[in-house]
Amino acid sequence: MLRRIGQDLKQGKTLLQFGFLKGLPQALGMIVPFVIAKFFTEELFGSYSLARMVIFFFSTLLIASSQTPFVVYANQERTQTGKINKSFSVQFAFFVFSIAVFLAVISVFGKQIGSLAEVSSVDLLFMALGYVGIALKSFFCNLFMALGQRIKNSLAEFVFGGFTLALVLGLSVIGAINLRTVFLVYFISATAVFVIFIKAIDFSQLLPFSFALAHFKKMFDFAKWVMFGATVVYFINWVDNIVLKMFGASLGDIGEYGLGYQVFKGVVMLSFMVNTYFLPFVSQHINDAAKMRNYLFNKRPKIFFLGLVVIGLLFLLSPYIFKLVYGDAFPNSVTVMRILLVASVLVLYITFYTPVLNTLKKYKLVQATHVLQIIAKLVLSIILVPRFGLRGAAIATVVAYSCKTVVYELYFRMRLRALLRL
Repeated sequence: MLRRIGQDLKQGKTLLQFGFLKGLPQALGMIVPFVIAKFFTEELFGSYSLARMVIFFFSTLLIASSQTPFVVYANQERTQTGKINKSFSVQFAFFVFSIAVFLAVISVFGKQIGSLAEVSSVDLLFMALGYVGIALKSFFCNLFMALGQRIKNSLAEFVFGGFTLALVLGLSVIGAINLRTVFLVYFISATAVFVIFIKAIDFSQLLPFSFALAHFKKMFDFAKWVMFGATVVYFINWVDNIVLKMFGASLGDIGEYGLGYQVFKGVVMLSFMVNTYFLPFVSQHINDAAKMRNYLFNKRPKIFFLGLVVIGLLFLLSPYIFKLVYGDAFPNSVTVMRILLVASVLVLYITFYTPVLNTLKKYKLVQATHVLQIIAKLVLSIILVPRFGLRGAAIATVVAYSCKTVVYELYFRMRLRALLRL
């Protein structure tokens, strides 16, 4: 028994290190909006939430869509050649393209975006800087994952989160915190990541640039499905705000919902680190039945149970924490958050399937499930929001994630077990 426990601890040492280093910056990123909310009114936080909605739409569509293909193909390329220069060249092109597209959209549709979030044209320029910062940080962190350097990936995330939180706190102390300075913080923090970690990159694996058209087509074929799904995921995450505004919710209501949703989003981000950590491992050992069995039936239940305990504590303690920090402000945020925490349990449960499906390139299934999820959420939001308001939007989210969980679990039992020889 003691030997078995010792072996489990030894095998989990790297994951624990990665989890701590990855979880800490995720926690910092989750704390930042709560600090901002402390110094914003409900209405101003509503504008901030809608502005972030626009930024994260394009970061999801243009940046997140290329992350998984880059990691999968780079790991396979490194196994074969010892380099990832072909995959890196394609990823760099995606990075430049994403910034160009966002700047073009801000230029052409600035009035519409400003009207949606109720921000000025100058605010839009700072939104663009914030987007560039998020893109740069994501590019660096994804690069370390592609190089198989998971600890450096976590450290880069930590530096970004630490700088962001420190700068936001500094701005609040000197009374200079507003929409513009908040988005400027993202750019400054990403610049700090660039300066600190540029020397830690092994350029011998990245150079010379080799933009092979065949390699681009393979990565883009993967990415286009992820891009489609990323757009759907965006609406899954943010359609609540759109429906709330459509039915006449005030900026204050959207601010309250956005603050409650931040907790759920933070838990989802922490859950996603399971996929981030195990994707390189799964992509290399997908044909090893013993290792995949250990991943799904040994490591998975232990990690899930730990996450369940954390979510339970958050559910119990959140009302007291909100009261202590915000007093009587944001009164409906706790109710929204506690409903959404039910969905976070489902997210944690199915996140272990994600690296398997991505490695097997079952992205059509993944994206079809996303479509089902957004249809369920949109229809339910339209039905429930007029009657239950913020609670209706949260309930629609829980039901939508329940649909996704059922599909993944059925597919695992009917197809993946046999395919993986489990």
